[in-house]
Amino acid sequence: MLRHFLTVAAALTATSAFAQAGPAQAPMQTDCLVRMSAAPAAWMLRGYDPFGGETPQATFNITYINGGGSECRFTPSFETNQQTFGLSKGTGRSIGYALLNLTDSQDVTPRAGRSLRTASQRELVLAPNESKTFLYKLVANPDDVRDSGTFTQDIRIEAQDRRFRSLGGTQIVLGLEVLPSARMGLSGAYSMADGHAVVDLGELRPGVAPVPLHLRVNSTGQYDLQVTSANSGKLRLGASDWTVPYSVAVGGTSVNLSGAGRVSGPTGSGYRRDSLPIQFVIGDTSDRRAGTYSDVISISVTAR
Repeated sequence: MLRHFLTVAAALTATSAFAQAGPAQAPMQTDCLVRMSAAPAAWMLRGYDPFGGETPQATFNITYINGGGSECRFTPSFETNQQTFGLSKGTGRSIGYALLNLTDSQDVTPRAGRSLRTASQRELVLAPNESKTFLYKLVANPDDVRDSGTFTQDIRIEAQDRRFRSLGGTQIVLGLEVLPSARMGLSGAYSMADGHAVVDLGELRPGVAPVPLHLRVNSTGQYDLQVTSANSGKLRLGASDWTVPYSVAVGGTSVNLSGAGRVSGPTGSGYRRDSLPIQFVIGDTSDRRAGTYSDVISISVTAR
């Protein structure tokens, strides 16, 4: 009991001494105090298809608020937190970008680690409790895209006065989401008719048809090909029952045309530009009626 009493007495003594020092005074909001509200906090360019022919870009807002009791005069500074400039997913080549202040027509891209303050740049002036919203545009460089994935950079925004003192700040994330994507086309001996490629195999003889033809594939990474034959691997004479068997090889890989034949593209990561030779191997042509034999082959590509 004595021990408990001494403990309480010590606590009361400490409380009394604190009370004698006077109550703590709440800080008066007489200084400039800048708060920022970014909408949203992550400035993401989502769903970018590098083969879609468009530039990845979007606009975002920041509202600057003076929560203090005096006028605020400052310049927003965008900083990379000592990171190397560029959107990155941790490995590989980073993606360059531009960050533009559309409200004041200023380039605030932190290429050297922070945005460059110029003589023509106006200070932002806020009266107490006043707020202003600025519009920004993020534009990623499509020429730097060499892989799929999510590329980001952390950015610190500081409200700096003329002496480069910080009056407030916030953190945002810039980002670009690159979708797995692939495109393909043909090069070599073919013609176009009604939107379809027509390949003339010449006079049918057993063996490889002497037709120089390549499948050209552009992809953000690895990909798969699917090859289908309308006649299940047979060249047919019109609507008759006369057929000539044949097979196809893409990139040196034989394709089973009796069903949906699948071919995996070359291994390796990152952006690809492949040219895959297509070979047509003709089967037995003996005892066949003369005429023009044909089939329809469909090839599709899927990026991984």
